[in-house]
Amino acid sequence: MNGPVAGGERGVSDIVGFVMVFGMIASVVAIVALSGLAGLESARDAQQTDNAVRAMEVLSDNMGDIAERGAPSRATEISLEDASLSLGAETVVTVRDPNESASDPSFLENRTHKIRPIVYDDGDTELVYAMGAVFRDDPQGGTVVQPWSPVFDEERTMIPVVTTVSATDTGQQIQSSTVLVRARANDRLVPVADDEGIYDDIWINVTSSRSDLWLTMLGRDPALTCFQSGTDRVSCQLDETPEQLYVTEVRVAVELKP
Repeated sequence: MNGPVAGGERGVSDIVGFVMVFGMIASVVAIVALSGLAGLESARDAQQTDNAVRAMEVLSDNMGDIAERGAPSRATEISLEDASLSLGAETVVTVRDPNESASDPSFLENRTHKIRPIVYDDGDTELVYAMGAVFRDDPQGGTVVQPWSPVFDEERTMIPVVTTVSATDTGQQIQSSTVLVRARANDRLVPVADDEGIYDDIWINVTSSRSDLWLTMLGRDPALTCFQSGTDRVSCQLDETPEQLYVTEVRVAVELKP
């Protein structure tokens, strides 16, 4: 039979118990704090990306003011935080009729447009403005945030091209708290107009590192038949022969200012 516990032994037992309980509480608090911090950081990053998406949509609308409504220039401010903004590698868009030599060789001849997309990159997500469209490219996959808007109709087809180029002939990558995107119309062309319906094999070809997103976007239009024709190339054929065809181009010089 055990004898009575001495006062010193009881004190040691109380200290050990206190240390154990305190350690458990500290561990629980640390786990909850770390989980909460990770959740807060995740929510912050998601909110930052959502804000950037809205800013890119505003950028697209401002570009539309220049291309569609004749504004001479527009400026858009975008908050970057830890992200960067740059002019990406060229996207090449061609509009052609393989049979054009039999009709009017000047009509769709050399309709090749080299476009510098505007790219927001936070390390995980890229948001890309190109020719009126806004793409979101995540590690989990890409989505079309805002589509390009050509008009395909039997009577009149209009294919608008917004050719964004660098105002300084560089990629202009900017990492700052905010960046100002200045866009200025350099030239406006309406090179194609026909009222005889002789262009019966019209193709839109896009060469881009994001060809999968272009295929998704263009493939949704019921007037087009699209397929991947190369690693970075999408080809789309217009299914109908329009009576009138217009290919408009607005060249826009873009400058990024911190």
